[in-house]
Amino acid sequence: MAGRGAAADPGHSGSLDRVTRSRLAICDACLDLIQEGVLQPSADQISDRAGLSRRSIFYHFKDLSELYDAVVEVGMQRCAPLLKEIPRELPVAERVAAFVDARGRFFEATAPFTRALTAQVLVGAASGEAWRVSREGLEAQRADIEALLASELGTLALRERTELVDAMAAAINAPSWEYLRRSRGLSMARARGVLDRTVRALLEDAGIATS
Repeated sequence: MAGRGAAADPGHSGSLDRVTRSRLAICDACLDLIQEGVLQPSADQISDRAGLSRRSIFYHFKDLSELYDAVVEVGMQRCAPLLKEIPRELPVAERVAAFVDARGRFFEATAPFTRALTAQVLVGAASGEAWRVSREGLEAQRADIEALLASELGTLALRERTELVDAMAAAINAPSWEYLRRSRGLSMARARGVLDRTVRALLEDAGIATS
């Protein structure tokens, strides 16, 4: 009937719901496989886990870049509750400790996904997309650190502020956490202690008191 929008068509709405469910099932299947240690899930593995045909993967996602974006979004939604908001009025030391604690839990939960991205960057067919996703994650991490300590950083000259934020971002990120936890074999508490000590030392070196 003329004048009826797509949103008003129950059949169309049902079709959209099925598309959304299928896309989510594909993303969930990919993430589940990664968390089980399959760093580069194949289309067959993903389709089997999702309960869909192999062809449906390429029907719902036009290319690997779009699939990566969707998988990252779903993965972040799974772990987002770990990234709690930290009150900016807290003393510096408490803010840093809370940030390191939250990030440590987040890095631990997303470690399999980080390893999968690393594998894709090094040898995967979608290395370009994987590198882009990894870079965007690191940039977001840097922005979060800058926002957390905005009032203190505002007292520094531009170059010193930029270098300090870059140094803290280099200390608090998924690869650093992976090194401390897997390569060094530290417990989560000790790994958090190392990161906390590193960030506080960097701040103190810049003349920002942390005690």
